[in-house]
Amino acid sequence: MTQKEDMNMDCPVCGCPCHGVPSARYSIAKAAAHFCPPGRDLDRYNRLVECIDRLWNHRDCVVLHCPECGFGFGLPFRSGDEEFYGILHEEHSYPTWRWDYGLAMRLAIDRLGGGRILDVGAGTGAFLTSLPKTWAPHAIEGSDTIRTQLRSNEIIVFDNMQAAKEAVGGTVDVVTLFQVLEHIAEFREMLSDCRSLLRAGGILIVTVPEASAMLRQEKITGCADMPPNHINKWTTKSLAIALENAGFHPGEAFFEPVSLRSIRGVLHLRILADRKGPGSWASRIYRFQNRKVRAALLALLALPAFFKLAPHLTHLCRRTAFAMVAVANSSAPQSR
Repeated sequence: MTQKEDMNMDCPVCGCPCHGVPSARYSIAKAAAHFCPPGRDLDRYNRLVECIDRLWNHRDCVVLHCPECGFGFGLPFRSGDEEFYGILHEEHSYPTWRWDYGLAMRLAIDRLGGGRILDVGAGTGAFLTSLPKTWAPHAIEGSDTIRTQLRSNEIIVFDNMQAAKEAVGGTVDVVTLFQVLEHIAEFREMLSDCRSLLRAGGILIVTVPEASAMLRQEKITGCADMPPNHINKWTTKSLAIALENAGFHPGEAFFEPVSLRSIRGVLHLRILADRKGPGSWASRIYRFQNRKVRAALLALLALPAFFKLAPHLTHLCRRTAFAMVAVANSSAPQSR
């Protein structure tokens, strides 16, 4: 495939032709260094290079945007696989609480009062364990270790969507996809599976980063919204179309509010961008393997990062992510 040909593809959401100048181009080495600079852990960096090289078929990755629905996507349109996330999550921690958990509580959990709920990509179960006892918690999680932890909290856990559909298909009242859909090239199948899990009238809650916010992030902080981790860049229009095609009636979008947590997140992105410089303080601090020591030292870099980004914080913290609540139709999903 030539360089010109690799910039042409129909939009995976609406089918509109997408071609022209991409918003970004990433080499395999640049992508691997984004997730783990070679100066921090050369072995881990080399394993990421080999993995991404395989996923991208020895080519650069470009990011295209649909002129009709605004959907952005990496090309090659390949999401990270089990090997990629295994390497990526060697140093991974799960959040204890997030803004979208509280939104889900307000928009669905408190209103319905109880029922069967399934969280896709549940992590250690911070959301599910917070629910009232009137809810029967179910989860889909790919890690054996995390599944054991979830079961110890009396959560019914499935390895994958197919196992969940076989066990509880058509009976679930609420399905949650918290910051999952941006990772999955096969998003149509994912949304279709969610519809199969839900009863008619059941509720799907989806949260994703917002496409234009991810473009601002890279331009201002220098930290990319890097494939193959985030392969999709969603707009409210493109997500609504995808939900309709999967058999849902999408509602309005709710944007993440500006908070101290979101400001901390922006400062962290600036520090992550700085660590790519082999002689930078961020690069030196990230070589510490002890997480507590590293966190304490990185906190010292927050103040200079704040002054660098202060003129842009209003833009960086605005509409960074959004949620959409969709109701499962009684009719069959549309086909494209």
